[in-house]
Amino acid sequence: MAPVRNSHPDAPSRRALLRAGAGAALAAGMPLRAPAAVRVPRVAMILYRGETDVEKGFRDHFAGRLMPVEYLVRDVALDVTRVREHVAEARAWQADLIYTWGTPVSLAVAGRVGAVNPAVHVTDVPVVFTMVATPVGCGLVPSLTSSGRNLTGTCHVVPVRQQLAAIRAYRPFRRVGIIYNPVEPNSVQTVRELRAAMRAEGMTLLERPVPLDDTRRPQPASLPELVADLAERGATLLYIGPDSFLAAHRAPLTDAALAVGLPCFAATEVMLREGKALFGLVSDYGAVGRLTAHKAAQILQRRTPPADIPIETLARFTYVVNMRVAAQLNLPPPRSVSAYAELLT
Repeated sequence: MAPVRNSHPDAPSRRALLRAGAGAALAAGMPLRAPAAVRVPRVAMILYRGETDVEKGFRDHFAGRLMPVEYLVRDVALDVTRVREHVAEARAWQADLIYTWGTPVSLAVAGRVGAVNPAVHVTDVPVVFTMVATPVGCGLVPSLTSSGRNLTGTCHVVPVRQQLAAIRAYRPFRRVGIIYNPVEPNSVQTVRELRAAMRAEGMTLLERPVPLDDTRRPQPASLPELVADLAERGATLLYIGPDSFLAAHRAPLTDAALAVGLPCFAATEVMLREGKALFGLVSDYGAVGRLTAHKAAQILQRRTPPADIPIETLARFTYVVNMRVAAQLNLPPPRSVSAYAELLT
Protein backbone atom coordinates (compact mmCIF):
# COMPACT_ATOMS: atom_id res chain seq x y z
CA MET A 1 0.00 0.00 0.00
CA ALA A 2 1.30 3.44 -0.96
CA PRO A 3 1.92 5.89 1.86
CA VAL A 4 -1.12 7.98 2.79
CA ARG A 5 -0.66 11.56 1.68
CA ASN A 6 -2.69 14.73 2.15
CA SER A 7 -5.47 14.12 -0.42
CA HIS A 8 -7.08 17.58 -0.57
CA PRO A 9 -6.82 18.75 -4.21
CA ASP A 10 -5.74 22.26 -3.22
CA ALA A 11 -3.23 21.16 -0.55
CA PRO A 12 0.37 22.08 -1.44
CA SER A 13 2.86 19.24 -1.63
CA ARG A 14 5.56 18.83 1.06
CA ARG A 15 8.21 19.56 -1.59
CA ALA A 16 6.46 22.79 -2.55
CA LEU A 17 6.31 23.87 1.07
CA LEU A 18 10.01 23.19 1.51
CA ARG A 19 10.84 25.17 -1.64
CA ALA A 20 8.70 28.06 -0.41
CA GLY A 21 10.37 27.98 2.98
CA ALA A 22 13.81 27.98 1.42
CA GLY A 23 12.87 30.86 -0.87
CA ALA A 24 11.58 32.88 2.06
CA ALA A 25 14.78 32.26 3.97
CA LEU A 26 16.91 33.37 1.04
CA ALA A 27 14.77 36.48 0.51
CA ALA A 28 15.27 37.41 4.13
CA GLY A 29 19.01 36.88 3.86
CA MET A 30 18.96 33.93 6.31
CA PRO A 31 21.61 31.20 5.80
CA LEU A 32 20.32 27.74 4.96
CA ARG A 33 21.32 25.06 7.50
CA ALA A 34 21.44 21.31 7.07
CA PRO A 35 19.30 19.31 9.55
CA ALA A 36 21.20 18.72 12.78
CA ALA A 37 22.66 15.22 13.00
CA VAL A 38 21.18 13.04 15.74
CA ARG A 39 23.87 12.03 18.22
CA VAL A 40 24.14 8.28 18.70
CA PRO A 41 24.04 7.43 22.42
CA ARG A 42 27.36 6.31 23.87
CA VAL A 43 27.54 3.54 26.48
CA ALA A 44 30.81 2.83 28.28
CA MET A 45 30.84 -0.75 29.61
CA ILE A 46 33.18 -1.54 32.52
CA LEU A 47 33.41 -5.31 33.04
CA TYR A 48 34.90 -7.43 35.80
CA ARG A 49 35.99 -10.64 34.09
CA GLY A 50 35.50 -10.19 30.36
CA GLU A 51 32.39 -10.30 28.21
CA THR A 52 29.51 -12.63 29.07
CA ASP A 53 26.08 -13.43 27.65
CA VAL A 54 24.78 -10.52 29.75
CA GLU A 55 26.50 -8.07 27.39
CA LYS A 56 25.17 -9.97 24.37
CA GLY A 57 21.64 -9.68 25.74
CA PHE A 58 22.21 -5.98 26.43
CA ARG A 59 23.26 -5.28 22.84
CA ASP A 60 20.52 -7.52 21.41
CA HIS A 61 17.89 -5.41 23.13
CA PHE A 62 18.97 -2.27 21.25
CA ALA A 63 19.68 -4.07 17.99
CA GLY A 64 16.21 -5.64 18.03
CA ARG A 65 14.67 -2.18 18.37
CA LEU A 66 16.87 -0.71 15.66
CA MET A 67 18.31 1.78 18.10
CA PRO A 68 21.94 2.57 17.24
CA VAL A 69 24.31 2.68 20.22
CA GLU A 70 28.08 3.17 20.36
CA TYR A 71 29.98 1.04 22.88
CA LEU A 72 33.29 1.50 24.65
CA VAL A 73 34.12 -1.82 26.34
CA ARG A 74 36.78 -2.08 29.03
CA ASP A 75 37.62 -5.01 31.32
CA VAL A 76 39.34 -4.65 34.71
CA ALA A 77 40.28 -8.38 34.60
CA LEU A 78 39.45 -8.94 38.30
CA ASP A 79 41.46 -5.86 39.34
CA VAL A 80 39.14 -3.07 40.54
CA THR A 81 42.07 -0.67 40.95
CA ARG A 82 41.80 -0.22 37.17
CA VAL A 83 38.27 1.19 37.41
CA ARG A 84 39.44 4.78 37.80
CA GLU A 85 41.38 4.79 34.52
CA HIS A 86 38.40 3.33 32.66
CA VAL A 87 36.06 5.92 34.17
CA ALA A 88 38.45 8.68 33.04
CA GLU A 89 38.42 7.22 29.55
CA ALA A 90 34.61 7.07 29.56
CA ARG A 91 34.47 10.75 30.53
CA ALA A 92 36.95 11.74 27.81
CA TRP A 93 34.83 9.78 25.32
CA GLN A 94 31.77 11.72 26.56
CA ALA A 95 29.77 8.64 27.48
CA ASP A 96 26.04 9.19 27.96
CA LEU A 97 25.77 6.21 30.30
CA ILE A 98 28.15 3.91 32.17
CA TYR A 99 27.30 0.20 32.42
CA THR A 100 28.94 -1.70 35.27
CA TRP A 101 29.18 -5.49 35.69
CA GLY A 102 29.32 -7.00 39.16
CA THR A 103 29.41 -5.69 42.71
CA PRO A 104 33.14 -4.76 42.97
CA VAL A 105 33.09 -2.68 39.77
CA SER A 106 29.72 -1.08 40.56
CA LEU A 107 30.85 -0.02 44.04
CA ALA A 108 34.14 1.32 42.67
CA VAL A 109 32.30 3.38 40.05
CA ALA A 110 29.30 4.62 42.04
CA GLY A 111 30.35 4.30 45.69
CA ARG A 112 28.40 3.14 48.74
CA VAL A 113 25.34 4.86 50.13
CA GLY A 114 26.51 7.57 52.53
CA ALA A 115 30.13 7.36 51.36
CA VAL A 116 29.98 8.81 47.85
CA ASN A 117 32.89 11.09 46.99
CA PRO A 118 32.25 13.11 43.77
CA ALA A 119 36.01 13.42 43.30
CA VAL A 120 36.28 9.62 43.09
CA HIS A 121 32.86 8.26 42.19
CA VAL A 122 30.64 8.95 39.19
CA THR A 123 27.71 11.20 40.09
CA ASP A 124 27.17 13.27 36.94
CA VAL A 125 26.81 10.46 34.35
CA PRO A 126 23.96 7.92 34.66
CA VAL A 127 25.17 4.52 35.86
CA VAL A 128 23.30 1.27 35.21
CA PHE A 129 24.66 -1.78 37.03
CA THR A 130 24.06 -5.47 36.42
CA MET A 131 25.03 -8.80 38.03
CA VAL A 132 24.94 -7.32 41.52
CA ALA A 133 23.71 -10.05 43.87
CA THR A 134 22.56 -7.94 46.82
CA PRO A 135 22.32 -4.24 45.84
CA VAL A 136 20.93 -3.25 49.25
CA GLY A 137 23.05 -5.65 51.29
CA CYS A 138 26.31 -4.47 49.74
CA GLY A 139 25.42 -0.82 50.29
CA LEU A 140 25.03 0.18 46.65
CA VAL A 141 21.42 1.39 47.08
CA PRO A 142 19.24 2.08 50.15
CA SER A 143 16.27 0.22 48.68
CA LEU A 144 15.20 -1.53 45.49
CA THR A 145 12.51 1.08 44.94
CA SER A 146 14.98 3.88 44.26
CA SER A 147 18.70 4.51 44.54
CA GLY A 148 18.01 8.15 45.36
CA ARG A 149 20.77 9.15 42.95
CA ASN A 150 22.06 8.88 39.37
CA LEU A 151 22.00 5.08 39.50
CA THR A 152 19.80 2.07 38.76
CA GLY A 153 20.29 -1.52 37.68
CA THR A 154 19.41 -5.18 37.93
CA CYS A 155 19.95 -8.07 40.31
CA HIS A 156 20.44 -11.61 38.99
CA VAL A 157 20.25 -13.84 42.06
CA VAL A 158 17.25 -15.88 43.17
CA PRO A 159 16.15 -15.14 46.76
CA VAL A 160 17.87 -17.45 49.26
CA ARG A 161 14.69 -19.14 50.48
CA GLN A 162 13.75 -20.09 46.92
CA GLN A 163 17.24 -21.52 46.45
CA LEU A 164 16.84 -23.66 49.59
CA ALA A 165 13.52 -24.91 48.27
CA ALA A 166 15.27 -25.87 45.03
CA ILE A 167 17.93 -27.76 47.01
CA ARG A 168 15.30 -29.66 49.01
CA ALA A 169 13.51 -30.60 45.81
CA TYR A 170 16.62 -32.48 44.64
CA ARG A 171 17.73 -34.22 47.85
CA PRO A 172 17.44 -33.59 51.63
CA PHE A 173 20.95 -32.11 51.94
CA ARG A 174 21.42 -31.12 55.61
CA ARG A 175 25.11 -30.18 55.88
CA VAL A 176 26.05 -27.59 53.26
CA GLY A 177 29.52 -26.17 52.71
CA ILE A 178 30.30 -22.75 51.26
CA ILE A 179 33.55 -21.24 49.98
CA TYR A 180 33.57 -17.48 49.45
CA ASN A 181 35.75 -14.46 48.78
CA PRO A 182 35.89 -12.50 52.08
CA VAL A 183 36.71 -9.20 50.35
CA GLU A 184 33.77 -9.35 47.93
CA PRO A 185 30.84 -7.56 49.68
CA ASN A 186 28.05 -9.49 47.98
CA SER A 187 29.72 -12.80 48.88
CA VAL A 188 29.90 -11.86 52.56
CA GLN A 189 26.27 -10.72 52.51
CA THR A 190 25.22 -13.99 50.83
CA VAL A 191 26.87 -15.97 53.64
CA ARG A 192 24.96 -13.93 56.23
CA GLU A 193 21.62 -14.51 54.49
CA LEU A 194 22.32 -18.19 53.89
CA ARG A 195 23.42 -18.73 57.49
CA ALA A 196 20.19 -17.24 58.86
CA ALA A 197 17.92 -19.03 56.39
CA MET A 198 19.56 -22.42 56.96
CA ARG A 199 19.41 -22.04 60.74
CA ALA A 200 15.66 -21.48 60.44
CA GLU A 201 15.37 -24.63 58.31
CA GLY A 202 17.40 -26.78 60.68
CA MET A 203 20.32 -27.03 58.24
CA THR A 204 24.04 -26.65 58.98
CA LEU A 205 26.29 -24.27 57.03
CA LEU A 206 30.03 -25.02 57.01
CA GLU A 207 31.93 -21.87 56.02
CA ARG A 208 35.39 -21.48 54.50
CA PRO A 209 36.63 -18.06 53.33
CA VAL A 210 39.33 -18.09 50.66
CA PRO A 211 42.70 -17.09 52.18
CA LEU A 212 44.19 -13.78 51.02
CA ASP A 213 47.74 -12.95 49.97
CA ASP A 214 49.76 -9.95 51.19
CA THR A 215 47.85 -7.64 48.83
CA ARG A 216 44.47 -8.91 50.12
CA ARG A 217 43.70 -10.81 46.97
CA PRO A 218 42.10 -14.27 47.24
CA GLN A 219 44.38 -17.18 46.38
CA PRO A 220 42.91 -19.50 43.70
CA ALA A 221 45.47 -22.22 44.45
CA SER A 222 43.74 -22.79 47.79
CA LEU A 223 40.42 -23.93 46.28
CA PRO A 224 41.10 -27.72 46.07
CA GLU A 225 42.27 -27.76 49.69
CA LEU A 226 39.17 -25.85 50.85
CA VAL A 227 36.89 -28.25 49.01
CA ALA A 228 38.65 -31.28 50.51
CA ASP A 229 38.39 -29.77 54.00
CA LEU A 230 34.63 -29.26 53.68
CA ALA A 231 34.19 -32.84 52.48
CA GLU A 232 36.18 -34.11 55.48
CA ARG A 233 34.00 -32.03 57.81
CA GLY A 234 30.92 -33.84 56.55
CA ALA A 235 29.50 -31.48 53.94
CA THR A 236 27.13 -33.31 51.60
CA LEU A 237 26.67 -30.35 49.23
CA LEU A 238 28.83 -27.39 48.16
CA TYR A 239 26.87 -24.17 47.71
CA ILE A 240 28.49 -21.84 45.15
CA GLY A 241 27.07 -18.37 45.52
CA PRO A 242 27.20 -15.26 43.32
CA ASP A 243 30.92 -14.75 43.81
CA SER A 244 32.86 -13.19 40.92
CA PHE A 245 36.17 -14.65 42.10
CA LEU A 246 34.74 -18.18 42.20
CA ALA A 247 33.08 -17.66 38.82
CA ALA A 248 36.45 -16.75 37.34
CA HIS A 249 37.93 -19.95 38.81
CA ARG A 250 34.91 -22.19 38.21
CA ALA A 251 36.88 -25.00 36.54
CA PRO A 252 39.35 -25.79 39.38
CA LEU A 253 36.61 -25.30 41.98
CA THR A 254 34.03 -27.65 40.47
CA ASP A 255 36.71 -30.13 39.32
CA ALA A 256 37.95 -30.38 42.92
CA ALA A 257 34.41 -30.95 44.20
CA LEU A 258 33.76 -33.64 41.62
CA ALA A 259 37.05 -35.35 42.50
CA VAL A 260 35.92 -35.85 46.12
CA GLY A 261 32.34 -36.72 45.19
CA LEU A 262 30.85 -33.48 46.49
CA PRO A 263 27.85 -32.23 44.45
CA CYS A 264 27.57 -28.48 43.84
CA PHE A 265 24.52 -26.24 43.87
CA ALA A 266 25.03 -23.05 41.85
CA ALA A 267 23.33 -19.69 42.29
CA THR A 268 24.62 -18.49 38.91
CA GLU A 269 24.30 -19.89 35.40
CA VAL A 270 28.00 -19.88 34.51
CA MET A 271 28.79 -22.60 37.08
CA LEU A 272 26.45 -24.98 35.29
CA ARG A 273 27.10 -24.17 31.67
CA GLU A 274 30.84 -23.59 31.90
CA GLY A 275 31.64 -25.44 35.13
CA LYS A 276 30.67 -28.77 36.66
CA ALA A 277 28.05 -27.82 39.23
CA LEU A 278 25.32 -30.43 39.52
CA PHE A 279 22.22 -28.24 39.72
CA GLY A 280 21.00 -24.73 40.45
CA LEU A 281 18.17 -22.23 40.29
CA VAL A 282 19.47 -19.39 38.16
CA SER A 283 18.73 -16.35 36.03
CA ASP A 284 19.36 -16.55 32.30
CA TYR A 285 22.32 -14.23 31.56
CA GLY A 286 20.91 -13.05 28.23
CA ALA A 287 17.59 -12.16 29.87
CA VAL A 288 19.43 -10.24 32.61
CA GLY A 289 21.24 -8.27 29.91
CA ARG A 290 17.99 -7.43 28.13
CA LEU A 291 16.37 -6.29 31.39
CA THR A 292 19.40 -4.09 32.07
CA ALA A 293 19.19 -2.63 28.57
CA HIS A 294 15.51 -1.85 29.10
CA LYS A 295 16.50 0.34 32.04
CA ALA A 296 19.31 1.97 30.04
CA ALA A 297 16.86 2.73 27.22
CA GLN A 298 14.56 4.55 29.63
CA ILE A 299 17.47 6.85 30.44
CA LEU A 300 18.83 7.28 26.92
CA GLN A 301 15.52 7.58 25.04
CA ARG A 302 12.94 8.81 27.54
CA ARG A 303 15.37 10.84 29.68
CA THR A 304 13.96 9.18 32.80
CA PRO A 305 16.09 9.99 35.87
CA PRO A 306 17.81 6.80 37.13
CA ALA A 307 16.47 7.44 40.64
CA ASP A 308 12.95 7.01 39.22
CA ILE A 309 13.75 3.55 37.83
CA PRO A 310 13.48 0.70 40.39
CA ILE A 311 16.14 -1.99 40.75
CA GLU A 312 14.71 -5.34 39.64
CA THR A 313 15.45 -8.98 39.07
CA LEU A 314 13.85 -11.34 36.57
CA ALA A 315 10.31 -12.56 37.19
CA ARG A 316 11.20 -16.14 36.21
CA PHE A 317 14.15 -18.39 37.00
CA THR A 318 15.45 -21.63 35.51
CA TYR A 319 16.12 -24.86 37.39
CA VAL A 320 19.11 -26.41 35.62
CA VAL A 321 20.59 -29.90 36.07
CA ASN A 322 23.90 -30.96 34.55
CA MET A 323 23.13 -34.56 33.60
CA ARG A 324 26.77 -35.42 32.83
CA VAL A 325 27.73 -34.50 36.37
CA ALA A 326 24.66 -36.30 37.73
CA ALA A 327 25.85 -39.49 36.01
CA GLN A 328 29.39 -39.10 37.40
CA LEU A 329 28.07 -38.63 40.95
CA ASN A 330 25.28 -41.17 40.55
CA LEU A 331 22.80 -38.52 41.70
CA PRO A 332 20.07 -38.38 39.06
CA PRO A 333 17.36 -35.77 39.57
CA PRO A 334 14.00 -36.93 40.93
CA ARG A 335 11.28 -37.34 38.32
CA SER A 336 9.43 -34.40 39.79
CA VAL A 337 12.46 -32.16 39.09
CA SER A 338 13.11 -33.64 35.63
CA ALA A 339 9.57 -32.71 34.65
CA TYR A 340 10.31 -28.97 34.77
CA ALA A 341 14.11 -28.57 34.85
CA GLU A 342 16.40 -27.76 31.94
CA LEU A 343 18.59 -30.86 31.61
CA LEU A 344 22.09 -30.23 30.24
CA THR A 345 23.44 -33.26 28.38
